[in-house]
Amino acid sequence: MPLFILVFVEILQGGLYVFCYAALEKATADASRTIMIGALTDTASTANGFRSSVVCANLIAGLSCNNIVTNLQTTTLTGSGGGYSVFVSPDEKSLVPVPMNNSQTAYCTGAPGTYGYLQVFYAVPVFSPVWIALKLGTTWNGTSVVFARAAVAFRNEPFTTASVSTGC
Repeated sequence: MPLFILVFVEILQGGLYVFCYAALEKATADASRTIMIGALTDTASTANGFRSSVVCANLIAGLSCNNIVTNLQTTTLTGSGGGYSVFVSPDEKSLVPVPMNNSQTAYCTGAPGTYGYLQVFYAVPVFSPVWIALKLGTTWNGTSVVFARAAVAFRNEPFTTASVSTGC
């Protein structure tokens, strides 16, 4: 019987992660589309406003906006922008790590024609004894979590509307 309960808890933990990941992918795709077409409103003029009014508005009910970390960067492929290499670590073996603290992440919506890279993370609570024993999670805000990650790279369309400018 204890083995059955352990297997059941593991299935629940895995299911929660997959559920959060799928919801995060959808919310990230919707948020990137809003940026790409220049449809951001004044409420999205700050990173916190963007997180609450664009990303969290697209999350499935039941997922907490407090568990979201966003990082939005833009670049150009010509001139001093650096292209997509600005998103890659100097050793070119991984992406530049994102701090899991919203006060330290980037928020730059870019201008028409610039390239954007939106990363959204969701802190999924870890309650599985196996995940905890294997140290699959990390401590974040005093809780054991594992981060689900969704990312979208895109090019801003040549929008002519008065979209929000973040001054970057």
